[in-house]
Amino acid sequence: LVDHAFIVAGGEITKAARNWLGNKLDATKRSQILFMDREDLINLYVVTNLPLPTGATPVTPAEDDDLPF
Repeated sequence: LVDHAFIVAGGEITKAARNWLGNKLDATKRSQILFMDREDLINLYVVTNLPLPTGATPVTPAEDDDLPF
C-alpha cells in the first residue's frame, strides 16, 4: 500500500511524461504523486539557504585577466 509517491529526476520531467504517468493512474492516485525535477531541487537549496553540493553548478574556467603586453 503506497500513500504517496515521489518521482525525482536529475534532469527535467517533461509535461508529456507527467501527463503519461497521470493517465496511467486513476484520479484518486493522481493526487498523491509529487514530481521533482532538477530545478525544483535547486530551488529547495536556495529557499532554505543551504550551500549547493559540489558538482551541482557548472565549472567555470579560471579567466586570466592579465593583459598580454
